[in-house]
Amino acid sequence: MIHPPSPAYTLFVEHYDQLLALVHRRLAVVWQYRPQPPEAALGEEIQDYVNEFGRLLRVVLRYHLTAALRQEASWYASMLASRGPGQEALALLVDSWLVALQGILKPPECNILAQPLQELRAELATIVAQGQERLHTLPTPAVAQLVELLIAGDWRGALGEIRADLSLGQLAYDIILAKLLPAMAEIGRRWERNELAIYQEHLATETVLRLLASLPAWFAAAPPVGRSALVTCVPGEEHQVLPLALGMYLELRGWRVWSLGRSLPRAQIAAAVTAFKPDVVFLSLTMLSRLEEALAAAAQVQSCQPAPTIFMGGRGTIAAQQVLAAAGIEVVQDFAQAHSRALGGTHA
Repeated sequence: MIHPPSPAYTLFVEHYDQLLALVHRRLAVVWQYRPQPPEAALGEEIQDYVNEFGRLLRVVLRYHLTAALRQEASWYASMLASRGPGQEALALLVDSWLVALQGILKPPECNILAQPLQELRAELATIVAQGQERLHTLPTPAVAQLVELLIAGDWRGALGEIRADLSLGQLAYDIILAKLLPAMAEIGRRWERNELAIYQEHLATETVLRLLASLPAWFAAAPPVGRSALVTCVPGEEHQVLPLALGMYLELRGWRVWSLGRSLPRAQIAAAVTAFKPDVVFLSLTMLSRLEEALAAAAQVQSCQPAPTIFMGGRGTIAAQQVLAAAGIEVVQDFAQAHSRALGGTHA
């Protein structure tokens, strides 16, 4: 059971737009007039991440996921450091939220809401160091070679790599796990470190999508398992590679799959469930800040008749497992687990 929101959180939501506007204003003013010369302006891209941090804070405060705030801050630290403003910008972001909360809201609510941010601020140096350490993890030579082909948009070259692996006895669905997913993780790591131009990241993503979509035509699927799945992102999610990769993985393992892509409204997800009547629904949640959208989408799917079993995976599910379980959603850690556990799922 998911507990109702606290009075402090209700007040936070009521004043959210005012709080976020003050955070934006303070960020711009303090950054412009700080004693050290600015390394870079706080451009539109950074402002978008400020908005996303606000969404994350809403989720953390609503569901008491304080530990998750620390984990997610590592990502923000890496992104801000690699894109110009520097790690100092994360401290400024946290300080601005503290000023906004304590300036607009009154005690005791402002103190309750500020506590997770105060704890985060005290640990910021350690969080930044851990984030930088994470970004130094390098791929295997084979994965790095595939990454270079994807960045160059060399679809045929990438397909040749996969066919070479198949000639050595690997199964097509295992190659998704062993090569394609690690390659996309490496592309994400390089983007986070600002080692790729935006066009390179887009080209690599489109090449992976094309490669995944071609797999059933090039490689035979396993015998049918007699199960069906609908796979999509939660509403608002733009990370479409993971659900498409899962859909192809399941199809190559003998599933009947409907893949709906990214950012579909929850009513349309439910409409597809009603139309196709899949045995299970897989929802991808990469950003924890989209948890509320994920829960709303799952609830609408659960209202369908017959109601399928809902599985959810992705980085955003790690900290929210208890919340998701309380909502009747099963969390899976990887594709192999998704396949094996969903084989046992039945209509409610």
